[in-house]
Amino acid sequence: MCGISGLIGYNNIDDNILDAFNNSMLHRGPDGHGSFKGDGIFLGHRRLSIIDLEEGVQPMYSADRSHVIIYNGELYNYKDLRFILEKDGYTFQTKSDTEVVLLSYMKWGEDCVQYFRGMFSFCIANNIKKVAFLARDHFGIKPLIYHQSENGFCFASELSTLKELPFLKFNINLEALDQYFWHQYIPAPNTIFEGFHKLQPGHYLTVNFNGQILANKKYWHFKFEPDHSKSFEDWKEETDLTIRNSVEKHLVSDVPFGAFLSGGIDSSLIVSYMSQIMDQPVKTFSIGFADEQFNELKYARKIAKKYNTEHYEQILEPNALEMLPDLVSHYAEPFGDSSALPTYYVSQLASRHVKMVLSGDGGDEGFGGYESYLRWFKDQSYPGINGLKKLLYPIGRLLYPDRYLKRNSYKYWMEITRYLPFDQRKALYNKDWQNTAKLDSDIFKAAFKEASSFDHLQKAQYMDLKTYLPNDILTKVDIASMMNSLEVRTPLIDIDVWNMISKIPSSYHLSKNERGVDEGKIILKELLASKTDYDFAFRKKQGFSIPLSKWFKSKPEVLKERIIESTYLGKLLEKSSLHSILDQGYSNRIWLLLFLDEWLNQFHQRS
Repeated sequence: MCGISGLIGYNNIDDNILDAFNNSMLHRGPDGHGSFKGDGIFLGHRRLSIIDLEEGVQPMYSADRSHVIIYNGELYNYKDLRFILEKDGYTFQTKSDTEVVLLSYMKWGEDCVQYFRGMFSFCIANNIKKVAFLARDHFGIKPLIYHQSENGFCFASELSTLKELPFLKFNINLEALDQYFWHQYIPAPNTIFEGFHKLQPGHYLTVNFNGQILANKKYWHFKFEPDHSKSFEDWKEETDLTIRNSVEKHLVSDVPFGAFLSGGIDSSLIVSYMSQIMDQPVKTFSIGFADEQFNELKYARKIAKKYNTEHYEQILEPNALEMLPDLVSHYAEPFGDSSALPTYYVSQLASRHVKMVLSGDGGDEGFGGYESYLRWFKDQSYPGINGLKKLLYPIGRLLYPDRYLKRNSYKYWMEITRYLPFDQRKALYNKDWQNTAKLDSDIFKAAFKEASSFDHLQKAQYMDLKTYLPNDILTKVDIASMMNSLEVRTPLIDIDVWNMISKIPSSYHLSKNERGVDEGKIILKELLASKTDYDFAFRKKQGFSIPLSKWFKSKPEVLKERIIESTYLGKLLEKSSLHSILDQGYSNRIWLLLFLDEWLNQFHQRS
């Protein structure tokens, strides 16, 4: 895993600036660095060595030096592609997957991404056509941030890297700030700064050497096409084989590796497959809390004992505020998911022993595990609304559509997944930017439209695939792990796994259990139950959350100072609303404010 950066179309940039630009990603690639400087183009690379430790140095050149690549990621089918390329007469100088990406582009051009199974962001400079080709993987596991102006085009793995370029202007995007309070993250293609964009998952860019964007194209179009000809048992068996294959593919490495183990369904399954495949004990890493309400260590220990793993764990102390400045510096824009904190610490723990881990991320989106899915599914029948009121509900919806929402509508999905609703966001902002608060999101509305032909559960899964998964879950893991120079691989977020998921009927993901209660992720729970026991696999979902409320109660004066007396929050937000959030003790909203306060402090210190 690595960090990449580049400037295209800019000329006469001081070498000291270029060095600082590249070296700002040291945490992403402590094992080596390199750069390419051509006519109007600079490419920088920091390397975390995982495959082909000796020869996989970057930037990497084609044999005739007509093409050069910088690459962040791993291809899990690179050996298969290498075989195809060699049959077609291509010769290799290394054993690395980087060279497979490079030669795939030389053979298939922009269509090369259709052949890739893995996580990646990369840039290939075509010195013959004087164009650069940049791409991001199907799911958005690896990030790519870019900026284009009349002066040129620049990009990097992290927004913080672009801040090293003194000639760029950074102006806060108030619409993105509204999205932060709405979702707790800023969805692609937006960033917190005007004119800076995240390349969306499953997209590529072509840029000429003058720095002009020639194309921004979506190359992956995911569709649910359920196959009802197979039984539940058939799909359970196919899921078992497909995930095991994915885990095996994700274990290709020339360095020590292990697994995150929360004790939940997904990470426990991943560890079970690893233990079957590996001929040595799996190294597992877990984070817990003194507060038993949030502590899943007993479940992680049960899996570690069953599979005889080499287990490491750590109790997380209530030090969220102490860690906040470092988190904010690396995320580089407001990011309100507080589970970034335990993700950082479990990554730190793992990095002391290995350079790569597998995680269970993606199981909830793929197999219907979130509580929001249960609500989305259940609310179709308007529970809690009875008698005459239920009969009058459709009339109320005609008269007041924003109050009486259709239960299968885009607006209702936004309502059950939002953090701060429209009215509260508008009340929170001061009078100068109240009008920035939006009722609608073009990004989410477009995704919902794409899902129009899918069934009710599939709509929810698709929305998370396109929004929450890449912009929250995967962003969180990438930054927190890279802060610790650790590569995280996600076998459940894999193109072959999702091709299978697209064919599984929704009723095999979510159905009523023996108590008559809707339950999600049935296939994965049944698989885990066959490896452990029923009570373990079918226990209530806990999630990777932290005891913020308890921690914050011990620091009321600190919270008041950081939020109510904040220099910069006070210029944006109404103090009466800030007082209300503190008084009501909404810990997740308090965290949003704390993160934003620290981000604003750092932003203005650099300005």
